[in-house]
Amino acid sequence: MSDSIECLAITMRREQKKCITCIFFIVMIAICFCVGAGYAAGPHPRTPNSEYQTVLHQSSFDEIKKAYAEIKTLEAQFKQRIFISSLKKERDSKGEFFFKRQKGFLWRYKTPKVQYFLYDGKFIWQEEDDKPYVAKNKIDKEKTGGTFFDLIEDIAKIDELFTLKEQKIEENFEVLQLIPKKEGTVISAKIWIDKQKLIKKIEIHEFTGNVNTIEFSSIKVNQSLDESKFVFKSDGKKEIVER
Repeated sequence: MSDSIECLAITMRREQKKCITCIFFIVMIAICFCVGAGYAAGPHPRTPNSEYQTVLHQSSFDEIKKAYAEIKTLEAQFKQRIFISSLKKERDSKGEFFFKRQKGFLWRYKTPKVQYFLYDGKFIWQEEDDKPYVAKNKIDKEKTGGTFFDLIEDIAKIDELFTLKEQKIEENFEVLQLIPKKEGTVISAKIWIDKQKLIKKIEIHEFTGNVNTIEFSSIKVNQSLDESKFVFKSDGKKEIVER
């Protein structure tokens, strides 16, 4: 019995690492900005133009922070594409995202297979249809800060987490290229912002060469959202493996 439990735990860890890499913001669990030494830009002379750029950059950050600070609930459809450098392959998936401030969030994948990541304020619950168990992971929010673990709250403090490298307009979107202020898995990020200052697309570049891209659509902000979405409910058919 102990051997089978250990085998299950090892399998769970492997699968969890694979799934964690697949989520954003990840999701959510994937991006470890908080590890290692802090990012520091080299000194450079200040000119009137650089003063203007600094004001412009801060203005962009302030508008994003204001928009996300006012979000109480959010739901959206998403498409995710991950380029896996070591395999030279892309992996596509689709699903839906739900968030309610002070309650939690839910990433629910519908294709290519059904799985979800549910955060209820204390634990991440991870389930896949083809797995005989549900993984329950206790979360230390002090260690996940700045990882986009909590997408809405981390974006609301974006200037604490990133340095703005470049800003431009592409079609109807404002595009910001960002550098994390702390070293970790991510080396750069790019975000596309619509006229309502909501992020419609995120592109994450990791030091491994992997590129994780997520696009959001059908975004609904501050609509009524049932709190039961953020409560894990066991069907009694799968073992719960706690870490």
